[in-house]
Amino acid sequence: MSTIDQDHERATAIETPDIYPRLAYVDELAAVAYLDRVFRFEELREARMEFDGHYLCWLRMGSGMVMLGHENADVHLIHSPREVGLTTVMMMVRIHGIDAHYAHAVAEGADITMEINDAFYGDRRYEATDPEGHRWHFHEPLAAVAGQSSS
Repeated sequence: MSTIDQDHERATAIETPDIYPRLAYVDELAAVAYLDRVFRFEELREARMEFDGHYLCWLRMGSGMVMLGHENADVHLIHSPREVGLTTVMMMVRIHGIDAHYAHAVAEGADITMEINDAFYGDRRYEATDPEGHRWHFHEPLAAVAGQSSS
């Protein structure tokens, strides 16, 4: 069995949601390190695959998941926002403990593009942009935030 076949079996053995995005990066391993350190995503390290010096990586946050891979304009027609100069999607991430998450991201030097605030629709939220231009919207229902402060 080839390395690619073994990597494919490892990756398909992980439990994934029915739908999840694949984000394109110029430097996918730097992106994994950043998202782990700054936003506290957890990489499923055992599922990481390498092809021709590029990687596919899966990261979890709660019940959600994203796949990170090298930009691949030739096959999949996907690009890093860094390369095209704009962001076309915002990743919505529900957080437990939004204020602590925000404080940690700020302490780690995140590019905060919307300060933490309470939205009219009932969430506490903030937004940040990663080093390659992907936009992240972190949020938590205000009812959960209120429950944390009274405990």
